[in-house]
Amino acid sequence: MFKTLKRSYKIALGILLLLIIFRLALPSIVKYYINKSLNELPGYNGHVKDVDLHLYRGAYTIDGLVLTEEKGNPDYPFLKIAHTHLSIEWKSVFKGRLVGEVELENPRLNMVAAASSKAAANEPSRDNWTETVKDLMPITINRLEVNNGRFAYLDFNADPNVNFHVNSMHLVALNLANVENAKTKLPSTVTVTGKSIGGGALKGDMKVNALKEIPDFNMNMQLTNVNLTSLNGFIKAYGKFDVERGDMDMYSEVKLTDGQLDGYIKPFFKNVKVLNWKKDKKEDGFLHAAKEAVIGLFAEAAENQRRDEIATEVPISGNVNAPDTDNWKTFVNVLKNAFIKAFNKGIEGKIQG
Repeated sequence: MFKTLKRSYKIALGILLLLIIFRLALPSIVKYYINKSLNELPGYNGHVKDVDLHLYRGAYTIDGLVLTEEKGNPDYPFLKIAHTHLSIEWKSVFKGRLVGEVELENPRLNMVAAASSKAAANEPSRDNWTETVKDLMPITINRLEVNNGRFAYLDFNADPNVNFHVNSMHLVALNLANVENAKTKLPSTVTVTGKSIGGGALKGDMKVNALKEIPDFNMNMQLTNVNLTSLNGFIKAYGKFDVERGDMDMYSEVKLTDGQLDGYIKPFFKNVKVLNWKKDKKEDGFLHAAKEAVIGLFAEAAENQRRDEIATEVPISGNVNAPDTDNWKTFVNVLKNAFIKAFNKGIEGKIQG
């Protein structure tokens, strides 16, 4: 009997040791799997620094996630996240739904404009992105929170280079898996705040149906108190002039229904001065300075004299259901073109006509 107990004890000890070894090895296994999934995304290379498991609460943490474009600028990776916390949303378990929640700490997203000659064949499709997200979080995400995020739009093909960014972003997306308010047309809510280049304040909210293949949404967004001089790189690249002073408020409403995008961007420009004659004449030549003098003259004539303000409205319209196109890229391009048009029409085109 003693031998039997001793043998049982050895078996139990062996199983315990195997479990300990497996538990110690599991983070490395998960890390390998995540790195493999990231590197399988077409046109991108990715890796994570470390993975920590919290099995007792059904969660794990990814440290140092970096995703770069294969032919992109290494100084500006597409995505960089200091810490990613993924876990089961326990309050939904008690409602009979197994869904997850994700918290992103210090994420950095860089949207770099591609050269016109760059082929789109290697760009990942929506299905590629979906599969990668499922690999990272195998259950449906119901809640997403972003803390201290940064979004940047970069165009190194423009002259001068464009770097437009929003810092200190806080985003909360709730009910993405439609656990609550299942009968509501747009059951999910998204709120976002942040600080833009030039000291602007970003604020937005959205109602969305995230379960559709192409999500429906209604979005309101405002960007206020932006110092225009901080955007001179952007304005000079796309509008071919710059400003000496001025402030901007911008408001937008956009909705996407069954792939049809509609809305508007409405910028307000205040206290705008386009020309520093001596400086511009010295740096850019007489003709450029003369052009900006004319623009400045029309700007002063077109302003609301009581409020010293220029306002315009640029419609947004497009369909992201077109075959053989990337829905997300179509959406981004429509918004980008409307944004650039709003600047040109508001400061230059509007004031000339």
